[in-house]
Amino acid sequence: MSTPPPETQQPDRKTGDAVFDAYAEAMDGEGAPLLGHLVLYSIFDGKVTRDDLVGWFTELDLDEALLPPPVRPVDAFERVTGPDGVRVTYPLDDPTATGPASKRGQRRSRTQLVKTATLMVRPVRRDGGQIVRHVVREVRDEEQTSLKYDTRLATCTFERDNSENSPEGAGTLTIEENRSAIARLPEAEQTTVRQMLTDVNASFRHRCTYLTSDKLRSVVRRYVEYLSAIRVRPTGGVYFVHRQHAQTLGALRELVGRFGQGSHLVRVPLPDQDEMREMIIIAFTTKAKDELDALAKDIAAAQRNGKAEDARKLYERFTTLQAATNEHSELLSTSLDDTRASLQLVKIQLGGLLATATEDE
Repeated sequence: MSTPPPETQQPDRKTGDAVFDAYAEAMDGEGAPLLGHLVLYSIFDGKVTRDDLVGWFTELDLDEALLPPPVRPVDAFERVTGPDGVRVTYPLDDPTATGPASKRGQRRSRTQLVKTATLMVRPVRRDGGQIVRHVVREVRDEEQTSLKYDTRLATCTFERDNSENSPEGAGTLTIEENRSAIARLPEAEQTTVRQMLTDVNASFRHRCTYLTSDKLRSVVRRYVEYLSAIRVRPTGGVYFVHRQHAQTLGALRELVGRFGQGSHLVRVPLPDQDEMREMIIIAFTTKAKDELDALAKDIAAAQRNGKAEDARKLYERFTTLQAATNEHSELLSTSLDDTRASLQLVKIQLGGLLATATEDE
């Protein structure tokens, strides 16, 4: 077999990783002109329990105050049976054709109208002892532009555990089939309905045991922001963290690598150069301006309402932003004059609100 020409050869990923690791190690070395790191991460579902996370935080010397709260079965139930929970849609002429892959294989012409069914969970009632939800079958007839419902194919009930020593949110899931209603469906649909109920139960058990990717992502984001990170991209996902937190970032990288399933955190060293420094300063001042504009609007609204508790919360937001400005001004060796000027204007506005709230008290 002939060797492809150089321009068509695929780059050696391992070689690229080795080069990057060598660069990162050199930049992290003592005396290197390092400003800080750009931090990016991707986190996927795996099988990580909260106990796993507690052990890893201890081992990696991470701040355990930033651990997520224990998993609550009631939250798992709400998620699995909620609007974004388990739901199945299929064409009535082929009830086994569920999911994206089958839909791609079920392409029809624009003029061909079909009947589809959707199995979903709908709330019925909740009280201090139970949360009750029904599995509903919705049939959509495109030709007749109508909907038809079977309102209870099964009942999903969360039984709260209100015993004295039970943790908050404890409880169990029970799923009761409405056998007569299911039996009236074609056999293929009966199979699909029972598989959906199995999926609800399995998803609930999984969420009661393992932290979801959303929860793990929240843990990492909270920890990165705890390191006084500056959001470089307005929508999030890319942060700048000053070099003083390099060791903690290394521990976070090791932590995320243990999540499995392709999860990873990347630290891109930024050299201490004018262009890099300017990029970070612009990112901070842009974010600070947005926060100050929002704070000014909220202060104006609070002045109209005259609530003392609003004034206290707004003052906390102001002091947090002021502390961040002082910290980053020192770390980045810049005055951040525009942000300080805006802070001063908001401070004057806030002083008027606080004075009014004090008089009202």
